Amino acid sequence: MGRHWDTIRVSLSADPTEEVKVGYELLKSLGLRRRGVTVISCPSCARQQFDVIKSVAEIEERLSHINKPITVSIIGCVVNGPGEAKETDIGLTGGGRGTHQIYLSGMADHRLKDNNIVEHVVNLVEERVTLLKKGKKIKLSLA
Repeated sequence: MGRHWDTIRVSLSADPTEEVKVGYELLKSLGLRRRGVTVISCPSCARQQFDVIKSVAEIEERLSHINKPITVSIIGCVVNGPGEAKETDIGLTGGGRGTHQIYLSGMADHRLKDNNIVEHVVNLVEERVTLLKKGKKIKLSLA
């Protein structure tokens, strides 16, 4: 017996273009689509050290043009952040006193201050995409 399904339908009480986005995200979360940036985030809790929801929204918007499969974790605290970051291409973990940890290829790489979180993560992703397009192996920077 062959497969009898080849479509997915998502219905939202929102702009129909959002249904397409949700459908793609659903396929990515199931491992059935590897295209574009997948952001893993922990949206909010008392331990978050920066505005995760706002940062993720800005990062997703600025990286929506990317087609290469990249995983990014944006976690607001040091409790869950390191574990998630170790499984992603680029990770940001919230830290104390406005200083956060950046992970590259699952390894702690460098620290970052509050004032340029979004810009820094966007630049890291775009840099990684450029290297991937050139067929180069990704090396840890350990800045």
